[in-house]
Amino acid sequence: MAERGELKNLQKEIHYRFHDRALLENALMHTSYVNEQGMERILSNQRLEYLGDAVIELVVTDIIFDKLPNAGEGLLTQLRSQLVCTAGLARVARSISLGDYLILGKGAEMTGERDNPTILEDAFEALSGAIYLDGGWKKADSFVRGTMKVSILNAIDDIGGRPTGSDRKSALQIELQKRGQAHISYRVAAAEGPAHDKTFYIDVYSAGKILGSGVGSSKKEAEQDAAGKALEALHSKTRQRKGGGRQKSGAKAKGSRGGSAGNAKRRR
Repeated sequence: MAERGELKNLQKEIHYRFHDRALLENALMHTSYVNEQGMERILSNQRLEYLGDAVIELVVTDIIFDKLPNAGEGLLTQLRSQLVCTAGLARVARSISLGDYLILGKGAEMTGERDNPTILEDAFEALSGAIYLDGGWKKADSFVRGTMKVSILNAIDDIGGRPTGSDRKSALQIELQKRGQAHISYRVAAAEGPAHDKTFYIDVYSAGKILGSGVGSSKKEAEQDAAGKALEALHSKTRQRKGGGRQKSGAKAKGSRGGSAGNAKRRR
């Protein structure tokens, strides 16, 4: 069983002090310990894990819904899944050293289960559920927001870099919003084929310029394709600008040969 001093350190790490110490111990108690001790399985952290899963999902949903007002359901669902998956929650659990405080059976301890991603995910969910029961919604909400803040912000910043996602229109909208170009429109450039088998060609515009062109068997599909092409073009330009800054000095070092060639072209 975890020592009082150890639990005190964990509470300091998570910036929350439990009123009911038994709840915290329960959140840390893995089934391997319960089984080895001959205790009832219900005394493990699985029930708290079930509750905490719902708490985390609601908090994350609320955050990304608020921070991404132009994102569609598809992108929001994709982002939430990325954040609350096993790898994502295990990473958050490691950031608060949660594995160090787990109450494991001897067998699990010997096989290095203290850093097992699934066990860490379950423990983080259980801890979130325990805080909800001990301190109420506000405390649980504050805990999840505080521990997952970095992961959520990084995931949001990374949205524009994933043009192959299922909701590329939302990703493009968010990327342009970050660049100060919030308004975009989609226009049908052409449509070919019989009514039952049409092919649509669509351009996506912002500030009067075509950002990308797409094709698809429906307008929706062509719009998504156009948004994906626009995202690829935007990020390609960004990479070129960054690379151009590094190559500037090298271009100057080529000397007059490049300059005379350019002058010859202009004279012709």
